[in-house]
Amino acid sequence: MIPASVAAQLREYRKHHYSGHVLALVDGLQYQQHTGQQLTPEDDVVVSLFAGTKDIALAHAGPWLVDPKSARGRVADLGELEQARPGVIWLITSHSLARQAERLRPHLNTRLSTGRSALLRFWDPRVLHALDAVCKDKRGRELFRSAYEWQYLNEGQRFTINDHATD
Repeated sequence: MIPASVAAQLREYRKHHYSGHVLALVDGLQYQQHTGQQLTPEDDVVVSLFAGTKDIALAHAGPWLVDPKSARGRVADLGELEQARPGVIWLITSHSLARQAERLRPHLNTRLSTGRSALLRFWDPRVLHALDAVCKDKRGRELFRSAYEWQYLNEGQRFTINDHATD
């Protein structure tokens, strides 16, 4: 189930844009711990952001993009998961599931000041909340512009990130 605030924002988005829908960015480990099942890829329904990357072995625990409208009955209630664990971020976008995954993949890793690469866990609402607070320059906001709007719960409170990206 999509939270009411996300559905309301989607209706508002559709007033100004030709099309749009909600996708869920899901933490695979939180999903597995909550349901006892792993997410599995399914065309136009569920895709791993690690698909096609060197981190594919971590796919079960990593970020998944889910189309909740297409996933009915094949994926546990993501609204329930969101309430129970820090494992769901709602994205409003005009992009297809596959295209949105492509837009998010470049942000999976970040370059540290030491020159080393590190996994950037932006699919965890706690991390996303901290990123939103510290990323202030244009380059730092690139992740947030990959979708029109991001909604998530942090410590029981709903937050929205909207950098008014050009979809």
